[in-house]
Amino acid sequence: MAEWRIVRLSRTHVRQGFDCGKPTLDEFLHRLVSQYEKRDLGRTYVALRGDEPRVLGYYTLASGAIETERLPASQAKKLPRHPVPVVLLARLAVDRSVHGQGLGGFLLRDSLSRSLDLSEKLGIHAVVVDALDGEARAFYERFGFLRLTDDALRLFLPLSTIRAAAKPS
Repeated sequence: MAEWRIVRLSRTHVRQGFDCGKPTLDEFLHRLVSQYEKRDLGRTYVALRGDEPRVLGYYTLASGAIETERLPASQAKKLPRHPVPVVLLARLAVDRSVHGQGLGGFLLRDSLSRSLDLSEKLGIHAVVVDALDGEARAFYERFGFLRLTDDALRLFLPLSTIRAAAKPS
């Protein structure tokens, strides 16, 4: 496996040429990410190989809330009847040059680890993701994400599940 490292996006990272095959995800990294950072709308983390500055993958985290009614009944019955705090995994993409090498899973696990760290500082019930399409939905479901009741492409992973998976066996 390549020696990837994940760091917060900075100006020194080379974003030009990034191509994941999904124009909306490419455009975000090329044109919009700086504004999201500047306006405190999200934080983007990039995957690099060793000391190379070229971005091979990225994900963006933001805060959010979700209506309790959108959760499956088994989850909702344990919660108050107002929106609950979540971490939104706003985007996750991998450059075509490294597709099939496990970088997507590496990025996702890192995003879940950061979400778990954040939960020590503020309340977070789950990580929520809006899958771009059915292929992306299947990727997240392989990692245990569950569908919300009203949207086939919106998924969530309870923080309790992330916490349990992070515990040493």
